Amino acid sequence: MMKRICFILFFASILTSCLESDRALTVTTQEEAIDKYITNKLGDYEVVRNGGSNRVILSPGEGLTISGAGDSISFYYEGYVFNSGKGIQFSSGNDFVLIGKTDMISGLENGLTGMKNGEESYIIFSAKYGFYKEQVGMVPPMSPLIYYVKIDNIKENN
Repeated sequence: MMKRICFILFFASILTSCLESDRALTVTTQEEAIDKYITNKLGDYEVVRNGGSNRVILSPGEGLTISGAGDSISFYYEGYVFNSGKGIQFSSGNDFVLIGKTDMISGLENGLTGMKNGEESYIIFSAKYGFYKEQVGMVPPMSPLIYYVKIDNIKENN
């Protein structure tokens, strides 16, 4: 009986480490696919990388820049499950947030940081910086995401 319990625990620990390794591989694969997509499809645009996010500037803005925690921003967005392109839309709308003070996925917040008033960009990131292992609405677990974002207004609150 004791041998059986030890075997089950040993097997469970191997399975758990394999699953974690597969998740890491999936995130690495996603990030490679994102880089390839940006290079092949969006290579003519400026790309800014920040904390796991890739911001592809479609139309530069001017004036105030989102500098970090405390800044208030209003923006229009469309969220898609990234599938070597835009993919399946899961959300859109207008939003008003305080950077660093709102419950926002890190990939989107990192991508917003540095944007200017009026800027239009794609923000693309792997599942690690999105919802990761959670199913959220129509977004399956381990999904890389791409957002189209247009900044309407920035107010510095520092």
